[in-house]
Amino acid sequence: MCATLSSEQCLGLVEFTSSELVEKPVESAVASAVEHIREAFGVSCVRIREIIPRPFSLRYTYESLDDRSKARRVNQTVTFDEAEWEEAMSVFSNGIYRYDRSQGEAKFIGRVSHKPLYVIEVPMFCGKHFLGTFDIVEFNSEREWTHIELSAVTICANMICQYISRTNKCFVTRYDSTDIDPLTGLMSFTAFSENLDERFTDMIGDTCIAVVYSDIHHFKYINENYGYKKGDELLKLTAGAMSGSSEEYTGTTLSRVHSDNFVSASALPKEFVPYFEDFIKEQNDMLCSLLEDNCPGVKIRMNTGICYVEDASITAATAIANANLARKKAKSESLRRPLVFADSMMDDINYQEYLNNELPKAIANRELKVYYQPKINCSDDSLYGAEALVRWQKPDGSFIYPDQFIPFFEKNGNIVDVDFYVYREVFRYLRKRLDASLPVFPISMNVSRVHLKSDRIIPYIKELIAKYDVPPSLVEFELTENIYMNNLLKADEFISSCRALGAQVSMDDFGSGYSSLNVMSSLSIDTLKIDRIFLKNEDLNDSDKTIIESMITMAKRLGMNVICEGVETQAQSDFLKKAHCDQIQGYYYGRPMDEESFDKFAMEKLGCSVAKNQ
Repeated sequence: MCATLSSEQCLGLVEFTSSELVEKPVESAVASAVEHIREAFGVSCVRIREIIPRPFSLRYTYESLDDRSKARRVNQTVTFDEAEWEEAMSVFSNGIYRYDRSQGEAKFIGRVSHKPLYVIEVPMFCGKHFLGTFDIVEFNSEREWTHIELSAVTICANMICQYISRTNKCFVTRYDSTDIDPLTGLMSFTAFSENLDERFTDMIGDTCIAVVYSDIHHFKYINENYGYKKGDELLKLTAGAMSGSSEEYTGTTLSRVHSDNFVSASALPKEFVPYFEDFIKEQNDMLCSLLEDNCPGVKIRMNTGICYVEDASITAATAIANANLARKKAKSESLRRPLVFADSMMDDINYQEYLNNELPKAIANRELKVYYQPKINCSDDSLYGAEALVRWQKPDGSFIYPDQFIPFFEKNGNIVDVDFYVYREVFRYLRKRLDASLPVFPISMNVSRVHLKSDRIIPYIKELIAKYDVPPSLVEFELTENIYMNNLLKADEFISSCRALGAQVSMDDFGSGYSSLNVMSSLSIDTLKIDRIFLKNEDLNDSDKTIIESMITMAKRLGMNVICEGVETQAQSDFLKKAHCDQIQGYYYGRPMDEESFDKFAMEKLGCSVAKNQ
């Protein structure tokens, strides 16, 4: 009896098959893969059979035998009667057809000189068309096949099928090419959707349909840094691996939607549903390992959503959309396992749609309010300036708070309209104080990453400066650390443009990401704003103090102003003053407040300063 292959050996077999099926003549590539698979498993024969136009017939095309030194291209046709063919098609529609001696005579193994001990036949499909089988035949010794071995066989068979299909030199040319994804050989998304619509009602019955939608996290990074050729290789490998589902869930159809997005549908016995998520996670883990081995240095993660359907009134399109919605949520939350669609996700979508529809009206009716949170000088507790923050107050007096709308508007791009509204209000406020001969203070405003993807923000700032005739030195623009790190070139362009105008620029949330001294020294930042995460403890421990002191020292040596946010206690304030921080911002000195309240706060601070000077 042959030794069982380990998981690592099975993975190596899949990787070898993938490497052989790249830019090689189809005959030598497939023959090499077939021969290697036979040798790896130590079986008597591995062969490929293709369907031909003659009714109920298959033709042997590739064969590797243990008594031959090399795999060969063959041309032998086997014909079956109609009953045998229909029975086989019924079995093949559900995945692997496995025969062994204890189950009686095989009905579909063709003509052989003597009875085999067992046959494993993996059906090969291109789109929705049955194209043939990938067979393992053993005449000499018994063998128990493990789950991982059968999965490896299925993955290799699918990769070979797709590779043959992409050459357009064989059976697939007889079918409508629009049914096939030209890159992976999978069913096209149009054909998948039509096929699923046709089968949807019939599939439900005593089963549950699991629609699975997945993508490769940061696949764009792979294309941009390793090249589109490597990206295409990984997509082909992904298609082959996803096609190799386990025996428990073999009634599966699979398609590439676009780019790195894949969708599948499986009819599951309802008792299997509780285990399906773990199965998909295991499948994803195996796929990630396979892709990482083929793209060294890249950490691969799959984003996956699942929609279970038991109600025949739900359409296939709705199920696919729901699975995709769960995938997007899993992606946004950086989940490491599949996320199952829930009706509450639709509540989120409906609420986001409500916000989208309400935003133009909120801007027109001035429902968006700018609040100002004071910044205090450490040297004398005087008012240095403020940060402009936005609140959404409905006509009934209730509030929609920033965390309920800003993340969503950042995703869909509407944050630009929100930010521009805040900028206008800040310039208007500064102009009002200047006209009234009141003291003015620098006001900082947040800049979303969306702004760096367009060229609108600098022209708009110039327009506001000209319209309100406000000295540019009174405005500061805050970019978060992550924006700098993810868009270095664009961030540098923005900083240079602001400084040319005379406006200030700061780095917000410093320390929450992965900034380096090299990055800090290369950007002409005016102010470093230390993230509140370092003040998470009311009583700062020695480690917190050491880190904060080091950041303050580093920034000052680079000629930057330093402000620390999130200050809530006297002890924190006292420490920052001793550490030579320039300004402090936090609830200890003042919460965000509306314009009128901030005016009063400013007057009180000015009064205190006058009293001290007297």
